[in-house]
Amino acid sequence: MQFSFEKQKRRHLYLGYSLLFLIAALFVYGTYYITGHALIWHLDGANQHLPLLQHYQKVLKAFLSHPFKPLEQWSWHLGLGGDTFSVYSYYLIGDVFTYLVLFFKQSQLVWAYQLLIMMRLYFAGIAFIYFARHFNQLSTKAIWCGTLVYLFNAYLLYSNVAQPFFTLPFIIFPVIIVQLERVLQGGSAWPLYLAFCWMLISNYYFAYVMGLGAMIFVVVRFLVYYRHEKFIDKLMKLGQTTILALLTSAVMLVPEIYATLNSTRSASQFANGLKVYPLYYYLALPSQLINGGNRDFYFWSALGFCSLAFFALVYIFLQKNYPLLKIIFALSLAMLLLPAFGAIFNGFMAPSNRWTLMLCLPVSLACAILVQNLQKITPKELKVFTASLLGYLAVIALTYYFQSDERLFIPVIFLIIFWAVIYIINTSQVKNASGILLTIVLANVCLNAVYFEAPYNGGYSNEMLDLGSYQRLTKRRYDGLEKDLSTQKDFFRVSTLSQNYFFGSDYHMYNALNDPQYYLNSYYSLQNKYVGNFSLIMQNTQYESNIPLGQVSDRTILNDFFGVKYLFMRINQPNAKKIPYGFSLDKMTQQQADPNGKASLAVQTRRYRNQNTFPLLYFQDKVITQKESRYWTASQKERALAKGVYVNRKAALGLERIDQTQLKTQVIRVPYQLISSRGNQVSSFDLEKADKNETYQLVLDRSKLPKNCELHVEIKGIKYTPYTLKKQVEIEQKALTNDLSQGILAQNTRLAYYKYLRYHILQGTPDISYTLTVTSPYGSEKIKQPDQSALSFYKQVSDGTLNLGIFKQKIPNTLTLTLSKLGHYQFSLEVIALPFGRDYQKDVSQIQNHRLKEVKFTTNKVQGKITTEHPGILTSTIPYSKGWEAWVDGKKVAVLKTNHAFVGLKLTKGKHKIALHYRVYGLDLGKKLTLLGLTLALVLCMFEYWLKKRAAS
Repeated sequence: MQFSFEKQKRRHLYLGYSLLFLIAALFVYGTYYITGHALIWHLDGANQHLPLLQHYQKVLKAFLSHPFKPLEQWSWHLGLGGDTFSVYSYYLIGDVFTYLVLFFKQSQLVWAYQLLIMMRLYFAGIAFIYFARHFNQLSTKAIWCGTLVYLFNAYLLYSNVAQPFFTLPFIIFPVIIVQLERVLQGGSAWPLYLAFCWMLISNYYFAYVMGLGAMIFVVVRFLVYYRHEKFIDKLMKLGQTTILALLTSAVMLVPEIYATLNSTRSASQFANGLKVYPLYYYLALPSQLINGGNRDFYFWSALGFCSLAFFALVYIFLQKNYPLLKIIFALSLAMLLLPAFGAIFNGFMAPSNRWTLMLCLPVSLACAILVQNLQKITPKELKVFTASLLGYLAVIALTYYFQSDERLFIPVIFLIIFWAVIYIINTSQVKNASGILLTIVLANVCLNAVYFEAPYNGGYSNEMLDLGSYQRLTKRRYDGLEKDLSTQKDFFRVSTLSQNYFFGSDYHMYNALNDPQYYLNSYYSLQNKYVGNFSLIMQNTQYESNIPLGQVSDRTILNDFFGVKYLFMRINQPNAKKIPYGFSLDKMTQQQADPNGKASLAVQTRRYRNQNTFPLLYFQDKVITQKESRYWTASQKERALAKGVYVNRKAALGLERIDQTQLKTQVIRVPYQLISSRGNQVSSFDLEKADKNETYQLVLDRSKLPKNCELHVEIKGIKYTPYTLKKQVEIEQKALTNDLSQGILAQNTRLAYYKYLRYHILQGTPDISYTLTVTSPYGSEKIKQPDQSALSFYKQVSDGTLNLGIFKQKIPNTLTLTLSKLGHYQFSLEVIALPFGRDYQKDVSQIQNHRLKEVKFTTNKVQGKITTEHPGILTSTIPYSKGWEAWVDGKKVAVLKTNHAFVGLKLTKGKHKIALHYRVYGLDLGKKLTLLGLTLALVLCMFEYWLKKRAAS
């Protein structure tokens, strides 16, 4: 079967597809609507995509109204402040559907966001039809079947709603393949140039994935079809087109590459340290092919095709005419078996098999080929179909023994139906066979979608916000307590207590982009790596690569340092009593009592005001270097933020160092004993947990401690060695044998063995994950090592500082330490008290008095004045980036990195005028390269035109 670029007349091809899409969409999207859910995922949709779309619409309309006004390149609403280009380019700029929001009012954007989700999926089907119609052998109904398989699979059922821009590669990749084939057949490279530019501008991450996929296609296509031809000219044309597209797209790519290399993701471990996947992954993989209701995307191996795909793959491997598809399928299987391939396609980071989006194209094409050749299947091939079906069902049954996944019910039923229909069609005279199969394919994908989404048995709609809830969320986030807070005269940030704000629908408030206040927390795929490094240095247990700060575990000095002036909390929620020092009750809503009079269920929102807020920019005349603070605890480093500023050795020359002896009296180590619940004293340096019920008590020496202490537990150098699978099961069985509380008849050891074995296999035992929990009167704090299947949320955890809250009188007698899993642990543990009294108030007052005065904020600029009595450092909590430029008294000066992560300047004694200006780093170079690319493209185009004209004459 060959590509053909001859013009074809296909009546009703797109019209018929539109009707089929409408029917399927009624089930796919209608299921959400009928069950009262919007197409807004509680995580990325509500925190990233929709808020960003709302904000970007304002930016676009402002630009169209005032095209010569400077564009916002830095926003104080992106966490601590961030580069708008890196965020917009990842989510919005290259998405052509984004610009349709210009036709909607701001009040209509929630509805428009959901409409665009459906439009992207519709045009993904158009893209597949555009690809498939280049095969003359395929009938209209065969193409329709392939299109339904292409659109309605587990990958898109999830990502089309969860991360709408994930649908774009499904639109672009078929176009890329068609234009590559055009060049390979000796056609013009200009359509490929335009397709490459579209790919590169749309989203650099998916451009990377599709670029690798395109390279694999060209290599395999050459080896199979063109190896006997002179290929060097075509290869040169492909290389020239690629370079030209890269140059043309450089205005987007250069800043994006810089932003990625300087993001928290840049230090990720290759494949999360995995050599092979856990056993449960391999057990699930066979059924993943047809499990359209699947939500367990183990390492993003989200296939879930219509059940026809199984027979399509069998058919392709039975034929001699499809070597390209055979190689692609065999190569894809090999890539799915090893984490290294997932990591390579994921930018050499986590082993995420998102590249399987490209596998949807050949699988769907294979389905169309099977439908086209439905009545040509030989009796021998039917026997192979039957044997393959029985073998596949046996494999699924075997894995079901472990996984018991009821979501396989519908796929297996349709698998048998497809076999029966194919058998009947080829043993009886059946009219309109392709039409019958099309109907069954439509029914299969519709029922898969309903089963995937319906709010029963963990359906996906449970993760969607309710209809109208996003609007309520934005209007009543703090029940009106935020309405009188303005940052016009005074720069400050606001935050909440950790895990305190529960809205329902499992929604987590990671971003509040469109609120007028500035927030501490943020949640985006690209985060400033310096802020991430600061968070790790301070051993912030809430650190994630996408969420570098969280609420900094409610630690007092970190809240002060970041300028958190107001803190919102809700009573009867986690950490409601863990208010940092210096925050006093400022305002509250009327308490809503529980109808049954239960005080623990009453609802009230409260606002606390901080008297110790650090300014955004302030002067410090004392410095600390890395060498001096190398062996300090995280609590000492945190306390030192109020006494001086961390700078490099060169910047510290000639400046006064802080008095380190003061830290010894202001950061107090609390003696303790670690006692097992079995009654014996143990050591954290060699701790073996063999009993799942065992806990440990930290018995504290409370003598000679002042009032108002914030209690920290610092844990360092964590090493965890899990038990083997065999030993874990043996321990579980032994525990059951010794447990007579259930009666002497509850001793089914054979069932227990299977139950424990199954549990630990599905958990990936042995794995490196664990949780260390310390519990105090104010609640529990955790250090959590994620499993390697956490993908981009995976991190290697070896330390953490747990904030247990402010104790106004005495600290508690004991704290409880709980280790989540059996195995061997090694770590050092210190209990530290941070007193807040006159010394701290003196340090804070000095910082507040040394603030930058007459501060003015304009687009991408910060200006102010300051008078210094000593030479020192102007420091800030403005995240450091090479995009910042600084002027002191009209002279350009070097920007320093202070406190490991933030913008700073070295100042001499005297009066100074300060100006900071932000420009997207790499944008100027990108513009020049883009101009070069466009010029070369124009020259090359004119040269080709001249050659053609000369040849014609």
